[in-house]
Amino acid sequence: MKKFIYSCLFLAMAAITFSSCEDVPAPYNMPNEPETPEVQPTGTGTAADPFNVAGVVKYIDEGGSAETEVYVKGKVVSVVQGSFDASYGSLKYYISEDGTPTNQFYVYNGYAGPNRTKFTGEDALKQGDEVVICGKVDSYNGTKEFLVNNYIVSLNGVGGTTTPDTPADGYINETFSKSFGTFTLKTIKGTPWIIDSYGYAKATGYDNTSKVTTPSESYLVSKAIDLSTSKGATLKLSYILRYATYNGVPTEGVKNQVLITENYTGDPATTKWTDITGTLTEGTDWKTWSTYTYDLASYKGKKNIVIAFHYACEAKSGTWQIKELTVKEGAPTVEPETPDTPSTGDTTTPNGDFETWVDGKPNNWKTTSSAGNATLTQSTDAHSGKYSVKVGGSTTANKRLGYKEMELKAGTYKIKLYVKAATATGASIQAGFVPVTEGKVGDYKYSGYINDISNTEWTLVEKDLVIPSDGKYCIVIMNSKKPGGDVLIDDLTLTLGETVIIK
Repeated sequence: MKKFIYSCLFLAMAAITFSSCEDVPAPYNMPNEPETPEVQPTGTGTAADPFNVAGVVKYIDEGGSAETEVYVKGKVVSVVQGSFDASYGSLKYYISEDGTPTNQFYVYNGYAGPNRTKFTGEDALKQGDEVVICGKVDSYNGTKEFLVNNYIVSLNGVGGTTTPDTPADGYINETFSKSFGTFTLKTIKGTPWIIDSYGYAKATGYDNTSKVTTPSESYLVSKAIDLSTSKGATLKLSYILRYATYNGVPTEGVKNQVLITENYTGDPATTKWTDITGTLTEGTDWKTWSTYTYDLASYKGKKNIVIAFHYACEAKSGTWQIKELTVKEGAPTVEPETPDTPSTGDTTTPNGDFETWVDGKPNNWKTTSSAGNATLTQSTDAHSGKYSVKVGGSTTANKRLGYKEMELKAGTYKIKLYVKAATATGASIQAGFVPVTEGKVGDYKYSGYINDISNTEWTLVEKDLVIPSDGKYCIVIMNSKKPGGDVLIDDLTLTLGETVIIK
């Protein structure tokens, strides 16, 4: 009887136990909510097929080049508060796949459009705005991001096309006033291209502080230019080139080249370039900018055109400055220069006889430094020919007639000239020279005074000038403040052995 009772109790307990488990769900085979699927990388990073956010992350993770511009499509998550600076017009903000903070990607100092088009403020972008961005990407201090100078190609579907149109302001428009912009710096050795504080790109191996030249080689490389729809474009820029020659002979080791290629490898040293430099004008001062133009008509219909500026130096250095560079649709235009006043004489001669005058000044007798500080006027009282130069005097300061800066070798030079006082006051002069470095004069060296110069006849002066070392110099004739009268000078020659420098 007891066994029967215990059996009934056991069965009752079992029934209660199993019935209490009937309402327990089985999560392992009956999920109530679907899991969020992982976003897959898409796109190839081109304008026609931009990366999504996952795609650009994968590109960086797999070692994609930080020197190549890519296109990325996403939605704005947020703009970094306080990131807008009206002077630059850039913004710092985040994008993601869907505009939420999940897997967001950082956009550092981005612009509203190409060529550093400025944003109007932090409210220019709103959460959820769909953007396509072009720029270089990398992992910086552990953060995957767009690097500086990226820009928006389209905003909410406005502004971008899969087939590139001709940009309104050109394919490239760089001033180099504050940065290299869309250009990339590639340095092989030594001193690289820099952005000078005066607002241009500059290449030189010479350090003005230490007076030392560092053997250098550096490239300034453009972004790839798509001329597939072009009907003909032109490369144009302003430049100053100095110290590329020595006494008219190219300085050994110095290169200043404009290069172009359709097949840039990412390494300028291994790229097969075409040299389109032509002949660059070497300047005589730091104020006069020359213009370079090149017709790109032979490249129309082609993609991935890359332009580079190649600078190199060895024991001696030149200096190359570039600004206001454009690549725009259209053929080159040549604007002839018209002098303010007619020129006289042959401007290809050294002009030691003072027969050639340009804009009322003796050709070649103008210095970029302070070496030449006298007022110069044309005189018909000449030792020979039609003209001489009158060097204005002063009783309070010495005044100097200076020949344009020249590269001279060390040695003993002979200077010969004819002088005549312009007034009854008489005159006193010295022949000499001064070294010039980066536009600044050093110590003046003179050969000794010639006093009591007559105003009734021409006096022949012959002196030796000992140049101590190779370098850049100005030859000067100093008109002494005692007595301080005006003096006439004509038929000046400078020779080194049999070599005539000025005549």
